[in-house]
Amino acid sequence: MAKVIFMHFDADKDGIYNAKIGEPLIRLARDKGILIESNSSDYSQSLVKVEHITDEEPTSYMEDEELDILVELGAITQEEALECQQYTISPRIRIAPMMLIKGDVLVKPFKLT
Repeated sequence: MAKVIFMHFDADKDGIYNAKIGEPLIRLARDKGILIESNSSDYSQSLVKVEHITDEEPTSYMEDEELDILVELGAITQEEALECQQYTISPRIRIAPMMLIKGDVLVKPFKLT
């Protein structure tokens, strides 16, 4: 099991939740009443900031499609995307419907500026 901390989504529902390894983040959020947009036509509304609680990589390896979308949206730079591919890591900004839980993680909403 992994611990997922939702912060700054909803004061009444923010908190620590247990998740199965490999569980989609968006499903956990929906089951706990945490509102995270999951509309695939506008991924800019479903971005989350992810902070590692442990030293191990807490989210799933990213597909090139997610990295491409994040770069296109301006959430990460092309250099950050290349680093993620090279070292098989994920950036701090993720698309919630594409993210799987791999370990303990803190999740916050992220809005493009």
